[in-house]
Amino acid sequence: MDIEIRRGLAEARTFAGEHWRPLLAYMLLGVVLPYLLLASEPVLSIEVLVALALVPEDFRFTGSIVGPLYLLGICAALLCGGMLALWRALLAEIREGYIAEIMYGMVAGAAYLIAGLFFYYLIGFLLALPFRLTVGMEVARAEGTPIAIGRQILLVLLSAWFNARLCLIGPIMAEAGKLEPVTAFIESWRRTAPRQWSLAALYLSFNIVVALLIGLLFVSHSYLIVGGETMRIAAMAMSSVWLIFWCGYFAVATLVPAGFYRASKAGTPAATFA
Repeated sequence: MDIEIRRGLAEARTFAGEHWRPLLAYMLLGVVLPYLLLASEPVLSIEVLVALALVPEDFRFTGSIVGPLYLLGICAALLCGGMLALWRALLAEIREGYIAEIMYGMVAGAAYLIAGLFFYYLIGFLLALPFRLTVGMEVARAEGTPIAIGRQILLVLLSAWFNARLCLIGPIMAEAGKLEPVTAFIESWRRTAPRQWSLAALYLSFNIVVALLIGLLFVSHSYLIVGGETMRIAAMAMSSVWLIFWCGYFAVATLVPAGFYRASKAGTPAATFA
């Protein structure tokens, strides 16, 4: 049940070539639709977020925060629903059609989202506990201090490791049609154990590349915003570049785990019956 990384990446490319229609369909559901919904909320539009990152002291929020938070929840549910629906389309022995896949994806995606939020909240609490009991969170969060830098490095490394160990949860759920992620969590932890460090290195490299691309897009968008009215059209067009980037991220984040799951099954011996 070992995962051969090269074989898994090859399987991901095969999925992309053979299942490009469901990939595009669920990219619309999980990325494009949430992106447009967020753009409809002035506080959550990409231009406002970039401007907020540039000059946070000038930001003044008026009105209720309930609406934006509610919209964020809807978009997160659409994203996870699109991912589970796509995994169902890729891995099910017999495809059931888009409607059935979307219905499954939205239900299973909600469980996937809630379990993920609970798990990472618990991990974050446990990681922060030693800092709270020793130096305090204010010192740990202070920018530029050795403790803060060490804490950030630890979070980056652990994030890559947990991503590697849990990357098969969605594919395992989708292939079996499960609605709960607990057994899939255990199975993913077991299947990724033999290659956990190689997978962690791969996810760490992927996270670094994504961070660099986000930084590049942020700098480019910031330059256009600072340029004023002369760069207004280009700044608006930059939103499309962000959308293309997130569509690519969605494709990699779904196809690669599906490929790894298919690769992990390749070495599984067939069941025999007396």
